Amino acid sequence: MDNTFSYNKYINNAPDDEIWKPFSESEKVHFQSLVMSVRVALEEGDRHQKGLALESLMTYVYQRFDEIAVIHYNLTSGDNQIDHMIEFVDGLTPTFIHKNIGLRIIGESKNHKKAIGVREVADLKELLRSKNSQMGIFSSYYSFSKKQNNLWHYAEGKRRKLALADKVFIIGFTLEELSQLIDKNFYTLIKQKYNCLIDETEDIMTEFLSEDQAVTYSDRLFCALKQLFTNEIINQDSFEVGVRQINEKYGQITYEY
Repeated sequence: MDNTFSYNKYINNAPDDEIWKPFSESEKVHFQSLVMSVRVALEEGDRHQKGLALESLMTYVYQRFDEIAVIHYNLTSGDNQIDHMIEFVDGLTPTFIHKNIGLRIIGESKNHKKAIGVREVADLKELLRSKNSQMGIFSSYYSFSKKQNNLWHYAEGKRRKLALADKVFIIGFTLEELSQLIDKNFYTLIKQKYNCLIDETEDIMTEFLSEDQAVTYSDRLFCALKQLFTNEIINQDSFEVGVRQINEKYGQITYEY
């Protein structure tokens, strides 16, 4: 009998907590102090202090991949500096990483209190090209700039066009989202943001958004699912399966159900 253990089979079926290690109770205290340092620096610090605080926070976050990746920081690429590069070890990473986002992620921290702009998305795209990377992650106070009732303009539109035309995937985490890593898994959120970017971009109903775009993709899918259930097109079991899959793939539904 062959008792050889397949690492690839293990890592592809391992829970996300085995890919990105959650914080222990003592580490949560330190993590919260790093988040608070960023909040204080953004309000009171100079440019150097703001940058240092946010980069320190993201180093702590990215290092939770350390069993399957090497974390580089403050790299130089031509005339540009790269805040973080997460380089996954080939053979130690799940198929999702290999297939969808590649073995290198470039992380950029933006220490201003304004939305990520088109120029910043374009600059990150060039950094990705220089490092043969497909995925970039912004960490910032606010998310991408958007045009009301149209997701194909400004920074939001730029990243969608890059995903469609160039297979370059740029996602972002606000400081508020990062603070929730006390209870959430960063790798899970990366997968959900990737899925939302791909599937929402290809969803024709994205054209019919409310002006403030306040309803998340998870909630829009849930409303459609609930209407199918109400109209008796799907049964209770199918409805519950759909709810579970939306939560897992795109992020938590916030509507009551």
